[in-house]
Amino acid sequence: MQKNERQAQIRALVESTPIERQGDFVAALAGRGIKVTQATISRDIKEMQLVKVPMTNGHYRYSLPPERQLAPQDKLRRTLQAAYLRGDVMDQFVYLVMSPGTAPAVGSLIERLDDARIFATIAGDASILLVCRGAAEAKLVLKMLDEMV
Repeated sequence: MQKNERQAQIRALVESTPIERQGDFVAALAGRGIKVTQATISRDIKEMQLVKVPMTNGHYRYSLPPERQLAPQDKLRRTLQAAYLRGDVMDQFVYLVMSPGTAPAVGSLIERLDDARIFATIAGDASILLVCRGAAEAKLVLKMLDEMV
């Protein structure tokens, strides 16, 4: 199966079923006759910029990113407003704490800014480490992100 076809199936699942974990995607796709690994799902989630949003029962589910047509900075602003918990600076490092499951999408959006002050972006599940080109740049990057929230 082609990637675009698989991602169309993922999009349909996200819109019709509360998917809480990557394993849920694997199982749901298998139920549709599509064999896929968790690693492939992980890459698709990052590429599709899926985010986790809260449900009424206290759990989280995957969702399509809001308003995909927005510019990267506008997308980042909206996503940060929903997911950003706090940030801190140490030397040239910026550490961001996010809502569970949102860091990969936020990290991808930060990378799309192509900000010359940021050397590298490392995103986990609920945290992001930005390596900036210097301590002054790190403070400015955190200030920019804080102002977006």
